[in-house]
Amino acid sequence: MAQDFEQTLKDLFGDSWSKLTQFQSDQMKKLTDKLHELARDAVKDDIAKLHEELSALRERVTTLESERAQNAAESLESSF
Repeated sequence: MAQDFEQTLKDLFGDSWSKLTQFQSDQMKKLTDKLHELARDAVKDDIAKLHEELSALRERVTTLESERAQNAAESLESSF
């Protein structure tokens, strides 16, 4: 059924049909390329945010370790 419809359109429009399908293919490619670009940008943004969060967490861990070492040193000093 779909092939009959397609053939009828080809018979009616002739070469215009191939131009129309080529136009459709070109537009789909442009749309797909744009969607891929948007997805890449979104992933890049997410990775950048995660990198910033990871840096902040590393800084926090360093601070906590320093505080813990200082507290341990103070605890040792007070025991003498």
